[in-house]
Amino acid sequence: MENRKRKLYEGENLTDFRELINRYENRYGSKTAFIYKASPKSAAHITISYSQFAEDIKSLATSFLHLGLQGKKIALIAPNGYEWCTSYLAITTADISIIPLDKSLPENEIKNLLIRSKADGVIFDKQYLSIFEEILKENNTCLQQYICIDKVKHEGFLQYSSLCENGKKLLKSGDTKYQSITINPNNVSILLFTSGTTAISKCVGLSQFNICSDIYALSQMTNIKKEDVFLSFLPLHHTFESTCTFLYGTSCGISIAFCDGLKYVQKNLVEFQITGLVCVPLMLEIMYKKIQKGVEEHGKTGLVKFMRKVCNFLLKFGIDIRRKVFHDILAKFGGKLRILIAGRSSYE
Repeated sequence: MENRKRKLYEGENLTDFRELINRYENRYGSKTAFIYKASPKSAAHITISYSQFAEDIKSLATSFLHLGLQGKKIALIAPNGYEWCTSYLAITTADISIIPLDKSLPENEIKNLLIRSKADGVIFDKQYLSIFEEILKENNTCLQQYICIDKVKHEGFLQYSSLCENGKKLLKSGDTKYQSITINPNNVSILLFTSGTTAISKCVGLSQFNICSDIYALSQMTNIKKEDVFLSFLPLHHTFESTCTFLYGTSCGISIAFCDGLKYVQKNLVEFQITGLVCVPLMLEIMYKKIQKGVEEHGKTGLVKFMRKVCNFLLKFGIDIRRKVFHDILAKFGGKLRILIAGRSSYE
């Protein structure tokens, strides 16, 4: 009853992640789903459409099924990026459980969590190549499949790009393995390890129904539009970022721009013309202090306080002039920023 009272918008329910793929194909199609750069110094923007995203998910998932991974567990450890998002949904929509691992974990902890979770496979970025070469050599985990996102020459490792291409060929030839999968939204689909700040990290199991319920709640409390562009800079292995920016965001058809790194946040806000941001309270505090410092340096503290009072007064009559009055301040953050979602994950 309390949730109904606090509801601002009707929202839209999801049953499982398969419904997300349907939205990508049938609602958003050619619209841009992801924007990123090859490197922080690159000027060119790489864009991926929703239809391409859906195709890559299905292709990768089809390869997973042909590797006999249905009903098993795959760990994922990599920086934020398109391949992370594609892998996440390819795994979970193929009736495979995913184990998102913290990309900053030390080598011994990575090994420990792989053993404790009894992961059957792992998808990893090339920066972890030496770690997984050692794990493969030691052979003391349950890992059967090692998949590297980057192109590397190693007999024991499969390549992400090769699996995608193979999956596409299988789909074009009429393969129906992926299509025939039925997802039980109440089964454990995501295995998360807590940060272990009070003791050894604990494993938390979540179902697709759990995450879809959060997405539904978010859709009732926030007004995200498909014209929005969100910057993804918090780690995607956290449920806060993966649910709010990635899963909820793409369910609404937004474009997600991948941040070049924490020191590039302000630069990326401007160049990607960001309209929305999911962040932690500390980020808001940093942004606020930066604004305050700029106002003080220009001797405008009194004027800003006065204009805030004027804007608040006019709002009572339905007149909103805030974006015009504070245009110069907003311009420092790209000029398009309109929505901030702040909080922190319960399972970090």
